[in-house]
This record gives sequence, structure tokens and C-alpha cells, in this order.
Amino acid sequence: MADKTVAVFVAALLIVVGAAYAIFSLRIFDPLLLILLGLAVVVLFSLSPRLVEFKEYERGVVFRFGKFSHVAGPGWVLLFPAFESFTPIDLRVRVLDTHPQEAETQDNVNVKIDAISYIRITDPKKVVLEVKNLEQALTNMLVGEIRNIVAKMPLEMLMEKTEDINTHLFSKLKEVEESWGFLVLKAEVVSIELPPDIMEARHKARAAKEYKTKLTTEAEARQVSIELLDQAASKMSDKTLSYLYLDALKKISEGKSNKIIFPLELSRLANLLSSKMGGKGEYEDVARQLVDAYAKQQKQLMDRQAGLGDEKEKES
Repeated sequence: MADKTVAVFVAALLIVVGAAYAIFSLRIFDPLLLILLGLAVVVLFSLSPRLVEFKEYERGVVFRFGKFSHVAGPGWVLLFPAFESFTPIDLRVRVLDTHPQEAETQDNVNVKIDAISYIRITDPKKVVLEVKNLEQALTNMLVGEIRNIVAKMPLEMLMEKTEDINTHLFSKLKEVEESWGFLVLKAEVVSIELPPDIMEARHKARAAKEYKTKLTTEAEARQVSIELLDQAASKMSDKTLSYLYLDALKKISEGKSNKIIFPLELSRLANLLSSKMGGKGEYEDVARQLVDAYAKQQKQLMDRQAGLGDEKEKES
């Protein structure tokens, strides 16, 4: 049909050129020739072709007299607008976004779910003839499937089974891809928006869980440290332990604090450790200073109590 149309167009063009040459050059004014010239001009204008360019990723679904003719492209294509039309189709990958859609879970929680899918057209003819608007049809299908599957799940299952939802959406698109002329590459849920109060509760629960994990880890580390220290201490003699203990007390007494008060039992222990070290040297001085500090503290406490007693007697 296309070849015949081109032949008619070429014939009309030749008639117009020949008639024009006969009239203006040979001065032949035959009425029949003028009629043929007029008809040829009408046919020429009605069949005036249009050169259309289809890029490598484009195709054109061509209709002739309203009926499907062929799929044109890529490259330059000669079309006759008088009786031919075409629908351009882009073969590149498309992204379909459902945008956040409200849905209600099985346990009556309203959530907003956003899903996207990636498709590529493989049969331009089916895309044009079988479905009016491919992207809109697929988006509506995804929205309906999302609401159906969410209604069958409680909230916790919905948060945990996202991959199952992705698989379900992908399989639903697969069911119509052949009949509608496209190939589905991927379908997935990209976000699930919860109500503010539920979101806050989940954040608090997560923070509590992380804090519990932190405490557990610190406790386990402390236990390991104690066990290691116990193992090391079990291999030391009493004299070595006494030395380490008094050395720690000495470092404390040399600190920035101008008062260090220890209970009596600790002071007695210092004396005992000092005696085990031989009662000589700087550690004996540390033990004596500890005892003196405790005695001074006790004296100040007794003086304050005595002062309070005198004040009570005066008041009475």
C-alpha cells in the first residue's frame, strides 16, 4: 500500500511538471490538458508527504485510514498526513511512582505507602492498541494491590515483610506485561509512613533497646575485666598486692583535693598493709596520714555535736 501511494504521488508530480511545461513552453492550451493539470495539482497537495525522524530509542505506530499499518523507525520515515497518522513511543526505561497512598492495616492503623516500578516497552503496537494509557493503568494497578495486601497484614508484619510486598507487586505486573507489550524490571516499596504517635513510640522502643544493649555490653566487659584482674591477682604475693594498694593510696593523697577522708576500717587496713611492708619508708607515712585524717574528722564531728548540745541547753 505504501509503495502504491508513493507511485501515485510520483505520477501526479510528473503530470503537473509535464502539463506545466506543455502550457508555458509549447503553448498548448488543450482543455483536457488543463483539467489533468488541475487534478494532478489536487492529488499532489493531498498526497504531500512528510519526512519524520525517529531516534534510535523511538518508534512510531503508523495508522493508515484509521487502521494499524506498521511500526516505523528508527531513522527517517516518509508519511502522508492526508491519510496517515502515527503515535510516537519511547522505548527507554520508565519509572512509575504511585506517590504516597493511604492504606489501613489489619489492626486498623493508617499508613502511607509509596512504591515505584521500572518498566521498558517491548511491543509498541500492543502498548498503543491494547491499553489507552499504559503508565496510568499500571499505576492504578499498583495502588489497588498495595491497599489489598496492606489490609491483610498487621502493622508489625507490614514493617517486617516489605520484601514480600515487593515480590507480590512484581508478580502482578508480570501477569499483564506480555499482553500490554512491556517488560517489568523492578517493583518495590520505597517508604512506609506511620502516624506520628506510633512513630514516636517506635523510636522510644528502639532507644530503650539500644540502651539495654549498651548496658549489657558494658556489664560483660566489666565482668571480663574482673576475671582478668582476678587471674592476675591470684598469681601475686601478699607483699605485691600490699605494695600496689598503698601505692594507689599514695597517689590519691597527692591529688589536687586538699582533704581526703577515709573510714576507720580503711585506715586500719592501711596500717596493716604498712606493717606487712615492713613499716618503713613512704608507705608508712601514707598510712599514718590516713589515720590522722580520720582522727581529725572524728574530733570535728564530736565538737559539732557538743556545740549543738550546749545550744539546746541554753534554749531550754
